[in-house]
Amino acid sequence: MSTGSGSSGPAARRTRVVRERIDPRLTAALFANYRTPVDAILELVDNAVDSRVPGRPLAVDLSIRPGILVLTVVGGEGMGPRDLEREYLRWGGSRKRAGERIGRYGQGGKAAVGHLGARFAIVAGRAGDDRAYGFSDQDYRDRSRLRTYELQERPKPVDAPLGYVRIEIGAVDRNPDARKLRQRLAETYRPLLEAGEIVIRVDRVPVVPAAWQLEERHEVAVRAGGRIVRGWYWLLPDPPPPGTDPGVRLYHLGRLVGSPDWFGHAGPASHPALNRLVGEVELPHVPVTMNKSDVDRGSDEWAAVEQRLHRLLAPVVRRLGLESGRLASPQALRTADQVRRILARALRLLESGRLFESEEGTAGMRGDGQLSLDEAVRAAEPAPDEQAGEPAPPIADAQPGEGEGDEGDEGDEGDEGEPPVPGRQDEAKAPPVRPSGRGARGRAIGEVVIRALDPRMRSAMVVEDGVRRVVINSRYPLYEVRKGDIWYQLETALREVCVAIPEATVPEFERRVNELMLVSLSLTERRRRARRSPRPRTPPLLPP
Repeated sequence: MSTGSGSSGPAARRTRVVRERIDPRLTAALFANYRTPVDAILELVDNAVDSRVPGRPLAVDLSIRPGILVLTVVGGEGMGPRDLEREYLRWGGSRKRAGERIGRYGQGGKAAVGHLGARFAIVAGRAGDDRAYGFSDQDYRDRSRLRTYELQERPKPVDAPLGYVRIEIGAVDRNPDARKLRQRLAETYRPLLEAGEIVIRVDRVPVVPAAWQLEERHEVAVRAGGRIVRGWYWLLPDPPPPGTDPGVRLYHLGRLVGSPDWFGHAGPASHPALNRLVGEVELPHVPVTMNKSDVDRGSDEWAAVEQRLHRLLAPVVRRLGLESGRLASPQALRTADQVRRILARALRLLESGRLFESEEGTAGMRGDGQLSLDEAVRAAEPAPDEQAGEPAPPIADAQPGEGEGDEGDEGDEGDEGEPPVPGRQDEAKAPPVRPSGRGARGRAIGEVVIRALDPRMRSAMVVEDGVRRVVINSRYPLYEVRKGDIWYQLETALREVCVAIPEATVPEFERRVNELMLVSLSLTERRRRARRSPRPRTPPLLPP
């Protein structure tokens, strides 16, 4: 039976063409791609830096007034009519290539303007032309449609061989602080500023990087990721000057990317002397994120660089690790051991999951399903089988403000702990906490140690030789005011432990710190009452 020559089956199949589309309102989302107005200004400066002409210094002037920000760039390539249309006004497209220009995503400068203000005007002229062209937009943040502008021709205000770009942003509602902006520009473009390739002024004040105070300097030139990585590292005086961030700075084509890095080493949290190590390396071949906040740490290029520089820095990190740090007082060392003991008992509740995640209806709990404080304290006491095996160490009698570990503290009898290692008395080390219960492995600590770190750092959680340690900074201002007493150390250690709890919001974090602190205080109070209560005397035997 014939089905007809024009049919391919019971129902003829039809093909339909679909196309990608883009909503212009998507560009408004890019306006929020910056944390601060300074980050948005750096994006505009990045575009200016990309326009440099070899052998000619680039001048970048920023003027900040209430509600107005003006960026003027002289000496670069500039922009003509074709550049304005095909480069500046084109979202997501750019002629810039990786390894050649800082910006290459075709959205940074335009999004930065929208982040800073509601209207703008631009005037630009290409190097070699004697004319400039401009347009303006009085409602740039209205992204209901893509824009069409009429270019207006005008004389170029600089010599014809020089490129020229002037961007004026109006209705600015995110005015930056000029002093902080100068500091950030100096840090971000330090190599280019020091080499004289660019000159930046903010309100006519030149941006000048602060000079490093160095004791020794070592050049870096190693092959990693298929390219030669160049730079240097150096050692600052001891103690380092205030306000200096330790670590090696990463630069991409002369532009700072992210925070100082340690290439897999523990950094100052492992030893205070590492605060002296600083440096800079240029990584033109390592990909960076869209807003230049970090390198692409999943790329093969970064993996090769990190591995090679880890080996390069290993000798100096090892050398600095052998230097003696600032010594802590014997009282503070004993206090750290007491903190470890109190924390070990309080953590039993957290590690068993009963203090915060307990189910409703369990006996001995409040109506909301959490343990009451008295029940929590009793739950934290050693179980009979623990007492039969290895008893938990006693908790010293300490009062707020006095608890540096008094000389006459009887709570440490028979448990002196491990004596300090000669030459390393700057640390307090406690026997390891033996966690129990579900999820204990990720949150338990093995030691509480005291080290002299950067004064801006209160504490840190580190893993060294497979042991998790809470490092309390003896140079932190509040530590010095409290003289390292037991309650300051206990709160600091608790906060570090609770930070490691996964998926905890800020309110949950504060609640857990507070409740653990209450349990710890109750543990100490029960121990003090037990020690001070008079023992019942056995009556003498009566004569028969």
